[in-house]
Amino acid sequence: MRKLSVLLFSCLLGACGDDADRGEVITRFNHTVGGANLAHDEIIYTNAAGNEYGVTRLEYIVSDIALETAAGKHVALADFHYRNAFAGATRNVAAKVPGDRYAALHFTFGIDGAKNETGALPSIDHYNNMAWPTPMGGGYHYMRMEGLFRSGDGVEAFLTHTGPSGGGDYSFDVSLPIDLVVAGGEWEINVVMDLNQWYDTPAIYDFGDRGGIMGNADAQSTLRDNGNSVFAVGSIGRHDHDAHDHGEEEVHQQAGSDHDHDQPAGG
Repeated sequence: MRKLSVLLFSCLLGACGDDADRGEVITRFNHTVGGANLAHDEIIYTNAAGNEYGVTRLEYIVSDIALETAAGKHVALADFHYRNAFAGATRNVAAKVPGDRYAALHFTFGIDGAKNETGALPSIDHYNNMAWPTPMGGGYHYMRMEGLFRSGDGVEAFLTHTGPSGGGDYSFDVSLPIDLVVAGGEWEINVVMDLNQWYDTPAIYDFGDRGGIMGNADAQSTLRDNGNSVFAVGSIGRHDHDAHDHGEEEVHQQAGSDHDHDQPAGG
C-alpha cells in the first residue's frame, strides 16, 4: 500500500510516464540561396539556368508538421503554418512533445489536395492573401516567390507561384532525418530552404522561358519535382533564447492580387 501511495504521489507531481520529460520543440524555417543568406531585393544570386536574380517576396504554407519517434510514432506539431521570409515573427513553429528520441521531421509543402479548399484556413490576412483564384480551382497558394532577373540590358519580373492549378494537387511531402532526444527543456530544429534548388534538379528552370505559370501544369509539376531537394536540416540542439535571427530581414510588404497568369514576364 505504501509503494502504491508513493507512486500516486509521484504521478501527481508530474513524474509519471512521458510527462516527466516533456519538452518544447521549436522548428525554425530559414532561407538561403546557394548557401548564402537570403537578402531582400538585391540581384546577387544566379541559378542553374544562369539567371541573375533577386527576391522581393517569398511566402508559403506548410502543413501537417509532425515529428516521428525512433519507434515510428508520429507526434503532431501543427496543422499548418504560414511563413514570410521577410517577417521574423512567422519563422517558428513551437509545440510541447513527449520526452523521446526523434528520428524524422515531416511536413507537406503546401496543402494536400483533399484539404486545399477555399475557406479551409482561418480568415486572417496572411491566409486570405494566399488564396488561389476561384476560376482556377480555388484553395490556397503553396508559395508566392517574386523578384527581378537580368534580361539583356534590363530587368524583368519573375513570379514563381505554386498551387492547385486547375484543381490538381502539386503539393509534396518532405521527410527530413534528424537525431533529437527530448528530455524536458526547449529544443530547436533549423530547417533550411535553398531557393536555387527550385530551379535546378531534376529540371533546370529558366525564368526567360516561362510566362505566367499559375495555369501551366508542366511548370507546376517541374517545381513540385524540383522541390524534393529544396529542404535540408541545419543545426539541431538546445534552444538559445539569446540567438539573433541572422539573415532575417524585416520588410513591410503590401498585399497584392494575383495577376501572374496575365503576366508576359517569366515565372
